[in-house]
Amino acid sequence: MTLDELKLYDGKNGAKAYIAYKGVVYDVTQSPLWKNGEHQGEHSAGVDLTLVLANAPHGEEVFNRYPAVGTLEINKSVITAAMPPQNLKTKLRQLYKEFHPHPMTVHFPIALHVFAAGADVIFLATKGEVYESLVFYSFFVATVMGLVAMMPGLLSWWINYNLSTHKAFMIKIILSIVTLLLGIVAISIYLGHENIAYDSSYLGITYHAIVLFTGLSVMVLGYYGGKIAWGELNENK
Repeated sequence: MTLDELKLYDGKNGAKAYIAYKGVVYDVTQSPLWKNGEHQGEHSAGVDLTLVLANAPHGEEVFNRYPAVGTLEINKSVITAAMPPQNLKTKLRQLYKEFHPHPMTVHFPIALHVFAAGADVIFLATKGEVYESLVFYSFFVATVMGLVAMMPGLLSWWINYNLSTHKAFMIKIILSIVTLLLGIVAISIYLGHENIAYDSSYLGITYHAIVLFTGLSVMVLGYYGGKIAWGELNENK
């Protein structure tokens, strides 16, 4: 298949949506991420995306889910001419792909929130003083690192996903903010009330409920983060 023939499969007016990558032509017609031949408002079907996707946040493994329907006759001069300009967004995407700031930072709050929740379960069962301290300090660091991880996460949402309003992104953003705010509330309760972890009052129950809830919320964040990173998004999940 030539580039001119590939252009006919742009996903519009009932046409199938094909894209090419490294000489292989893929059929993305059935993908909800390529409705009407458009992907995230940034890429269009009917073209060779080899150079464009060189700065994408994901690898070529995402193409494994699409059927290969042919090969592309590559004209290197035409492909080079079609290479997108190096604007600020492209440069930031290149830096992001090289250093991976969000994946590098997000694992810490996830692990620490889960650890704090697990330690809190043990504390509630034993009332051990060492667990009480372990819960608070791990929860405190998890909350701070959660804020740190959110910054490159929002940057990635802009430069890599064009501020997509897909359900997975909305869940991650809203739940991240809720988790951060709840973390601040729990820390404030702990610092403002001596021995609150041992208290069975409303504030004591709230403190433990937040620690346990955030242990679950970060698992949900990790789940949807994985769907985004591995290109498994669809409109029904």
